Amino acid sequence: MAVRRKSTLDAYHKKRDFGSTPEPRGKRERPSEKPRFVVQMHHASRLHWDFRLEAAGALASWAVPKGPTLVPGERRLAMRVEDHPLDYRNFEGNIPHGQYGAGSVIVWDRGTYELFEGTSPAKEIEKGKIKFILHGEKLKGLFTLVRIKPREGESGEPWLLFKDRDEYAKTSWDITRHSRSVKSGKTLDEIGRDPTSRTWQSRRASRYAAAPLAKTRRDPMPRLKGVMLSTLVREPFDDDDWLFEIKWDGYRAICTIDEKGTMTLRSRNGLDLLKRFPQAAGLAQAFASIPIEVDGELCCLDSRGRSSFQKLQDAAKTKAPIVYVVFDVIYADGRDLRHEPLETRKALLEGLIRDDDLVLYSKHIVGKGKEFFALARKRGLEGVVAKRRDSTYEERRSKAWLKIKAHLEQELVIGGWTDPQGTRAGFGSLLLGAYDGGKLIYAGNVGTGFSEERLGELHAALKELARKTSPFAQGDVLRGAHYVEPKLVAQVRFAEWTRDGLVRQASFLGLRADKAARDVVREIPA
Repeated sequence: MAVRRKSTLDAYHKKRDFGSTPEPRGKRERPSEKPRFVVQMHHASRLHWDFRLEAAGALASWAVPKGPTLVPGERRLAMRVEDHPLDYRNFEGNIPHGQYGAGSVIVWDRGTYELFEGTSPAKEIEKGKIKFILHGEKLKGLFTLVRIKPREGESGEPWLLFKDRDEYAKTSWDITRHSRSVKSGKTLDEIGRDPTSRTWQSRRASRYAAAPLAKTRRDPMPRLKGVMLSTLVREPFDDDDWLFEIKWDGYRAICTIDEKGTMTLRSRNGLDLLKRFPQAAGLAQAFASIPIEVDGELCCLDSRGRSSFQKLQDAAKTKAPIVYVVFDVIYADGRDLRHEPLETRKALLEGLIRDDDLVLYSKHIVGKGKEFFALARKRGLEGVVAKRRDSTYEERRSKAWLKIKAHLEQELVIGGWTDPQGTRAGFGSLLLGAYDGGKLIYAGNVGTGFSEERLGELHAALKELARKTSPFAQGDVLRGAHYVEPKLVAQVRFAEWTRDGLVRQASFLGLRADKAARDVVREIPA
């Protein structure tokens, strides 16, 4: 929810006694052609940096405990404070004991800035996110400020300040090596010992480091060769280097929105999911920044908030509401994020969600995998996914992401069918298989989980794929069976694998249009 605040100096005035403090009361100033910024290093009760941007005739201000950084990917907590007058940008001196913010202040950096997105700084701040290019003496290039949700019981208005990746980013930058004022050349200690610094001087600054930024590079949007897939393991585990998420049961989907707002929604095998699920069209306006590329799962939720693959199958026809559960961001804010740590990517992703009805952020817990898995099993969920907190985004199956299933489920290729028995129409069961070394190996059959409507639809599809010979490496697997070209992929739930490598007590959940048949292999836990 947007926090609306007028650009006013009332709060600033109420907190100060201008008969005692040398800080400026504030005077009328015409906005400059290029908006200005200042960062003031301030040692009050604690050391912090005050980050201020000219907006709507005042200085919108944030207190940054650790100070700004030029290291890309490092996020700094920035607490929004009251607006300050424009002439405060030149203030350097000592605020007397007993006054609000008592302590020493230096002008740590200053210059001009320009918006990277939008046309009004005040409007961008009100929306909860502002991207800008700084032309300072210490800080240069593209930065972002984004409002985040306060923690339970936390007062104030928390934001995050971070440096975007461009030619001015420095991975080894250390703020402690830049401790002098750009106005006087003095440190905080020197200002504190200087008796003449108690009086604020309103002289106009002689210069700004406003050298134009020749080019702020944007990374090209990546062309993914594949999505990051998890490796199946048998047991849950506890480890503080890992985070744990719910395993969602839907269609894996990459959502890409370009600079013009044009969206694509593709499955892991390139299927156009927007064509299949037109109710997902609202995703084009669901994120606070474009261009963007997000990884997630298209799901249908039941009355208890659990994902249901069977409901998703029906939603393709009924156009029932769906939700896009997002768990990773690949590209945002002009940056290719694949080499950033997972936790950094997830923190950014959560702040980019604008429509939380259509988009659901996949929350996680850290370390406590066994407890989380037990809860998932108790609530009837498919399982959990464990991910290394520092993992980069790999476009393949990886052991940095692990899945632990609460119920055995497997994608299997349909290789044929049997005749129905009794009053049942269509077929009796589906013959299933998985590839091993390029050969389709028989893996059993499934005869439950079909509605009458589904039986008819599947039987029609099977007859179109009919062939005379068995596609299985073993040849004829059942007497009187009918065989098909192995192109359809079924999702089945089952009790166990037998010693012969067959599924036991299998139940049909639906067809997987998002996975190629040749990619289906038997999943064996590592």
